[in-house]
Amino acid sequence: MMQKISEYFAMGGYAGFVWSAYGAAALILIGLLVMSWKDLRARQAEIAVLEASSPRRRHQAEGAEPS
Repeated sequence: MMQKISEYFAMGGYAGFVWSAYGAAALILIGLLVMSWKDLRARQAEIAVLEASSPRRRHQAEGAEPS
């Protein structure tokens, strides 16, 4: 059983290439996730500022009818 596991992780002698490719792909995907999350939070903050400064939104928040 241990022999089969070590053979699997050795990848037929190509383990260095295979595992480094997996690692590079994982790092790139994690980087894209972090960048997207930061951008989303920045856009949400920007939208909140724009909505707060909009007169129409201010009237609706106060319960008044928009004119």
